[in-house]
Amino acid sequence: MASSIIHLAITNELTKQLTFSDVARLKFGAVVVDAGVGGNQYSNTHLKINVQDGKKRTYDLDRYRELFGDRMLTDDLYMGYYLHLVQDSLYRHYVYDRYHWNPRIPGNVERLHKDYEMINQYVINKYGLKNDLIVPDSFEDEALNRISAFDTERLMRDMASYFSPVDEEPIFFFTKEMSDEFIEEAVGFCVEEVKKIRNGERGIDMLMYAWKRADV
Repeated sequence: MASSIIHLAITNELTKQLTFSDVARLKFGAVVVDAGVGGNQYSNTHLKINVQDGKKRTYDLDRYRELFGDRMLTDDLYMGYYLHLVQDSLYRHYVYDRYHWNPRIPGNVERLHKDYEMINQYVINKYGLKNDLIVPDSFEDEALNRISAFDTERLMRDMASYFSPVDEEPIFFFTKEMSDEFIEEAVGFCVEEVKKIRNGERGIDMLMYAWKRADV
């Protein structure tokens, strides 16, 4: 949903408001979600499931907390991954409900991705981002691989491309102002979410962010 650069910007801002033990692992967890391979890679890595008698879809945050709740408290890789899922839950509500994004119109998805290319440079500059992502040692042995396999080499190539300058073109939908608005709101939400998790509270209710399936 949100671009990897936006996830990095949110993560960067979170480190200014909260203390993390390993920022490098936090940042990697925040973007590796989009690097899944095999099967339905997007649904697998994002833990998408059907709910409410199959009428809606959502991110299975309950399952993630069940699998990795304890690890989130001791390993920022797992906290970063979780916060990516939370941010995507917020982002889907942001673009679909608030700004009425319609991906069914032919070409709209491609145009949105083109917007991301333009906006990435703006976000990188405004939030002082650097291409310093590091693949953790023996990542293939991490418990995250119970969710999906990950193509970390592709991820690193993609990240390098995001930091490469592009020719600016007119924005179709996702503007600079929208990126700032979403980042600010997501940072505030995620600060409170981390505090809840660290205090032993349940965290975000995934059903509140469920959406109607397109094929129902």
